[in-house]
Amino acid sequence: MKHIVHSIPSVFKHRNKTRNASRIFWFVLILLFFVSVYMAVYRHLMSAELLVIGETRDINLVESFYWVLTTMSTLGYGDIHFVGDGGRIFSMVVMFTGVIYLFIVLPFFFMEFLYKPFMEYQTGARVPRKFDPVEKQHVILTHYDSVSHALMDKLRQFGYPFVIIVEKMNEALEIHDMGMPVMLGSLDEVETFNKASIDNAAMVVATDDDIRNVNVAFRAKDAAPDVTVAAHCARAGSEDVLTLAGADHVIHNAKQMGTFLARRISCTDTRTHVIGSFDEVLIAEATIHGTPLVGQSLKETNLREDFGVNVVGMWERGHFDNPDPDAVLTNHTVLLLAGTESNFSSYDEKFCHYETNNSPVIIIGAGRVGRATAFALEETKVPYRVVETDELKASKVKFAILGDAAERSVLERAGINKAPAVVITSHSDETNIYLTIYCRKLRPDIQIITRAFLHRNVEPLHRAGADFVMSQDHMGANTFFNLLNRAEILMVTEGLDVFSQKTPSALVGVSVKDCNIREKTGCSIVAIKHVAETLITPGPNDTFSEDGEIILIGDEAAEKEFEEKFGR
Repeated sequence: MKHIVHSIPSVFKHRNKTRNASRIFWFVLILLFFVSVYMAVYRHLMSAELLVIGETRDINLVESFYWVLTTMSTLGYGDIHFVGDGGRIFSMVVMFTGVIYLFIVLPFFFMEFLYKPFMEYQTGARVPRKFDPVEKQHVILTHYDSVSHALMDKLRQFGYPFVIIVEKMNEALEIHDMGMPVMLGSLDEVETFNKASIDNAAMVVATDDDIRNVNVAFRAKDAAPDVTVAAHCARAGSEDVLTLAGADHVIHNAKQMGTFLARRISCTDTRTHVIGSFDEVLIAEATIHGTPLVGQSLKETNLREDFGVNVVGMWERGHFDNPDPDAVLTNHTVLLLAGTESNFSSYDEKFCHYETNNSPVIIIGAGRVGRATAFALEETKVPYRVVETDELKASKVKFAILGDAAERSVLERAGINKAPAVVITSHSDETNIYLTIYCRKLRPDIQIITRAFLHRNVEPLHRAGADFVMSQDHMGANTFFNLLNRAEILMVTEGLDVFSQKTPSALVGVSVKDCNIREKTGCSIVAIKHVAETLITPGPNDTFSEDGEIILIGDEAAEKEFEEKFGR
């Protein structure tokens, strides 16, 4: 049975060749049919004319074929011709048949089966059928989409080799012309993965639909059982199937995005909201609305001294700033904090009693991402309302309100006047921009968290009034990138990461005040990890140890600058 399954792709591979051979066969067969019929008619008509003039002779096959050939090809030597009307009419029929074949069918035959395949071969010669990596531990991608494109950008940024396998020649040529390493091959064949040097690969990444990803995982594991396979998954039911097929890591797109969007809601209370962790080092956000911190400068708050938390950044209406000791905190400030669980417990004990907003959070859209966001809020016992126009989707979530979010009356029914936050999860970025502007107009002080389907729409969504935006392609790319056994990366928001690095040799024994990391790279130090301890709030005289790690925060450019300045 397994042999039969493996042999099926070869049938599809040669389908075009079989179809072309069939067309050629019928072309020749019809031509032979016409020639045979015309030879028979010629012998009959010519014999009749010879009888009229009293001449009797045998008309052989050579003469018949000679006359039909010269007439159909329009050469017309004239040495054999009819004199009667019937013969002349027959001659014209044969001649028109030849003209059709010579000037219509034959050129089409030449272009379709000779010239076009030759040009395709010449053009396709630019796309390799095999990948020979200069370095080992390359990444094999099996589908070109926005996620894999973002991943390729990140791999290039940090110098990781990769190749993308494409099945269609046109798509392969487009990717090749973009300057990306591409290889033509069928993903249904184990040999394709062998030609991609899968034995030396660090990871195989599958970002197509669930069914195709299952096939990729199955074939990749057939080719190299020890290779790491990571796959995207759109439906929850596909996670087990992908695992059984051989995928080592299954990333549920909607669940991942919904969890992230839910974690970004920080204005329901004044507690710390953890958004990620690096072992014991937690990264959290906290709103300070209505607390005694409002109106104080950062250095006057004494948060480091009193609670042991490290303020690593501040949000102000969706704009991120590095911590400035003289910066004055306002009701709209959201602090980005680093600390341990005990540090955050001390902080929460002090500030949890201040103003809170227990009104339901509004989620616009009950698609996969919207439902995942609702489920994440339900787990943390945050009340919510989901606005959806589709009755079927609305029936899949609790607390659904059927209606169009672009109508004020619908949003008012959902509680827009009191809601602490609105999460916009539409699949259309244009719709998300429209709803962001609309919600910001209705509630200037509300927290707006928006999902972007494409990275290019992140900046327009920020300008429209969104406090936090996350694009699905960059989130997926970042997740795959984290699986390469390199430094872990936590996306705080689009374009801003908290990441850990093994202490570079250039920094071993250097103190914080002398390292000049911020001046040289734009990154800020979040924490320093030694073998025996972790410094959440490192002082200027603390040094970096050889076997330790540094946790930093910065944008992608700053992260790249750090790796270039201090080495990977």
